[in-house]
Amino acid sequence: MINWLKNHWLLADGALFRQLRVVPDSLVLTEHGRIWLHNWKGLLQIRLRFQKKRLPAGKPYVRVHTSYRGYYHWLLESVPKLLEAQRTISDFTLLLPASYTDTFYADTLRLLRLTAIERLQPQTMYRVPELALPLLPEAQGNYSAQTMREIKTVFLAAAGVGAEAAAPATRLYISRRKAPRRKVLNEAEVEQLLGRYGFQCVCFEDFAFEEQLRLCASANVLVSMHGAGLANMIFMPEQSTVVEFRKFDDGQNYFFTQLGETLGYQYHLQYCPAADEQKSVQDADLYVDIAALDAVLQQLPA
Repeated sequence: MINWLKNHWLLADGALFRQLRVVPDSLVLTEHGRIWLHNWKGLLQIRLRFQKKRLPAGKPYVRVHTSYRGYYHWLLESVPKLLEAQRTISDFTLLLPASYTDTFYADTLRLLRLTAIERLQPQTMYRVPELALPLLPEAQGNYSAQTMREIKTVFLAAAGVGAEAAAPATRLYISRRKAPRRKVLNEAEVEQLLGRYGFQCVCFEDFAFEEQLRLCASANVLVSMHGAGLANMIFMPEQSTVVEFRKFDDGQNYFFTQLGETLGYQYHLQYCPAADEQKSVQDADLYVDIAALDAVLQQLPA
């Protein structure tokens, strides 16, 4: 579904507005409702202080990003909107924040053969003559299996990989040792145990997007700390197994569990004690219970 808008203002954070009224469909939708970034007073200040740029008329513009950035949000929330735009519109210019400089943005856009891009600068409001706003029917974290499989099919085909690997026998462990936070503190013990079960240990920071999807397309077991790398489970074969390490919390941020269940995977959630229990699931370093992990690994198919 696409919402068509004419002569609206757009900010780099993805918010669309007209006459100091935000377009609700331009905001992140969660199970608790929309996340409102601006009220009319804030938009008034923006109109007074920001630079203004009018985009030229001609072919339509498309906006798929929101205020939530990063690999997970891009792959599972923005890319489906891009695919909807490509199905519906023969030619368009993609509007993308200038701050989107991580290599995975360029890698995914190259595989989708999208080259017409207008970069949105900060402290600037853009007047868009004709805008296509693709919409997802689901709230954030509520995934459509059909949509996730479409992402998998499109990217594997673009990368020249079959929908299913010929021999999906690889077992992967995604390490976060190169990440600034949320690490496994006893990782040497974890990797020693995983090695006994034939796991390949990788840091996704060392691989381009296309290499990551190839790795996951040939893996039938994936083990990882809670983090964006788990989004790559969508590229795994049917009936795969995923093990996620995470800190126990109040029931928030269980997106990967929902994703795995939507895809029909065997999903094991292993709760781990944190070095600092005051830190959130997004920030806490963890200790993995080796015996508990061994019990899970013993259940893996041969």
